[in-house]
Amino acid sequence: MRRPPAFLRSTSWGSARRARYPWLYWAVANAAVGAAYFLLGWLVSKFFAAYGLFPAPIWLPAAIATVGAIAGGWRVFPGIFLGSYAANAVLFAPSVHVTAIISLTNALGPVVGAIALRWRRPEQGLFTSFAGAIWFLCCTTLLSPAISAAGGALALAIGHPFDWQSTYSTWVAWWLCDGSGTLYLAPALLLWLGLETGADDEVSEAAGFDRQYLLIWVAIAIVSIVLFLSPPHNGSHIRQIFPFLLVVPLSWVALRMSLRWAYTLVSLVAVTAAAGTVAGYGPFQDISLANPLQLVGLLVVVLAMNVLSIVALVSELHRAQRENRYKSMFLASTSHELKTPLNAILGFSSIIDHQALGPSEDGRYAEYVRIIHSAGEHLLALINGLGDLSKIEAGQFALSEAQLGLAEAIEEAVALLRVQADEKLIAVTTAIAAAQLAVYADEKALRQILLNLISNAVKFTPEGGKVEVSAELRDTGELAIGVRDTGIGIPADALPRLYTPFERLHARTAPQIAGTGLGLCITRALVMLHGGTITVDSREGEGTIFTITLPAARVITSPTIAEAAD
Repeated sequence: MRRPPAFLRSTSWGSARRARYPWLYWAVANAAVGAAYFLLGWLVSKFFAAYGLFPAPIWLPAAIATVGAIAGGWRVFPGIFLGSYAANAVLFAPSVHVTAIISLTNALGPVVGAIALRWRRPEQGLFTSFAGAIWFLCCTTLLSPAISAAGGALALAIGHPFDWQSTYSTWVAWWLCDGSGTLYLAPALLLWLGLETGADDEVSEAAGFDRQYLLIWVAIAIVSIVLFLSPPHNGSHIRQIFPFLLVVPLSWVALRMSLRWAYTLVSLVAVTAAAGTVAGYGPFQDISLANPLQLVGLLVVVLAMNVLSIVALVSELHRAQRENRYKSMFLASTSHELKTPLNAILGFSSIIDHQALGPSEDGRYAEYVRIIHSAGEHLLALINGLGDLSKIEAGQFALSEAQLGLAEAIEEAVALLRVQADEKLIAVTTAIAAAQLAVYADEKALRQILLNLISNAVKFTPEGGKVEVSAELRDTGELAIGVRDTGIGIPADALPRLYTPFERLHARTAPQIAGTGLGLCITRALVMLHGGTITVDSREGEGTIFTITLPAARVITSPTIAEAAD
């Protein structure tokens, strides 16, 4: 299942407005996509037309359509359609029905490509695995433009005697035009908009980033611009090789900075190379070349594939290294965590067994029994957590789904932790906006999700604090369950490690608080198994809010059904 984009997952303005005013959000999104498509199409067409190339051999608005479809799916279909219709009507002026057919397929192609992309999208991201990068290229530069080109070629053939060879030639030219436009800009836009963010973090994890790198990036960009805007030298075949040497500095940028900066440079080189070559400048001008733009296309493919492949393969290497570290952490952590409660159990049980302190009436025996019980509970929690985590990671955790009353599930979880909260004088309250709601979920998994979050809230909230568990039905039909506390909060630099197995973020600041470091990792995995998401908003010293969002398909709003679920 595809994750929402980073800027939609966050607790930002966009996320809040999308939840409260979805119709306004998507209206603005469609208007933005349509306007960007039209304006970029107008600029591209005017530029190429100035040099006698009409229609444009490279259609950059295809990248706008692709990114819009990946971000919003079918919801941005109207925006892509209207942008394409306006561009075709103003720039090419075909008949109304031809314009409509072209625009329909120009919108349909990216949407179908985005759906296919979502179908096989790797969980770790498109650009952090080689298979993901190849699937991205297949969906966005092969499938999507093929659909758009088919509609365009057939639309232009309407009203004329059908000529298979002419229609096929039109289809190929259209496909190359849209495919190249997508390859030029789409990956860079995806990365800068936050639709794909994992690659940047993984590749530059140990590299760092400073001002010196930015200066090097600017220098490479200037050299590229000068190279393609320099006067031509006919017969100089060696100069035609120079642009392909950009593979080396681009690889360095990808590894030392990030994929975002590297592909921005690819986009800059692609646009500059195409513009300069069309205008008669650059190293690809040669009387022996019938179509210099073919070399531009080859250059862009080489640079794009090189950057995407390097980042994907290095990301896979980093991921494998992290998994090995997790295994080492697992062995070290479980060895210590299992031995500590076992030593307590064995030691105190031996004292009781041998009555080393005298007759059994001694009050210290009762204290030791409590220690044994506490150690046994900790050991059991650790073993259960390891079992659940291993099942989830192996894909063997099967959900046993049923209709569950939401209010009852929350109240039951709160009741189970009431004693712990009362011991610390913590007020635990609930605010359930729709008490008659029911959810279609695994009862055990939902209980564990709620218990993990509420117990963490109680555990990390000082005496006299507050914990609130809320539930509301959003306008989109999604169910949002929140757990808010007034606890110690989570340091900002620790948030990226929040869901890492065996990672105890407060081990140094609050070592007296026990835990296995598995609760949030398991909670997130269980939420994702239900097709949901989990977000966190925390300020150190003020408190934390965890929000679980379950899809509308799992929400049952009929009171009759909800009561039956009780």
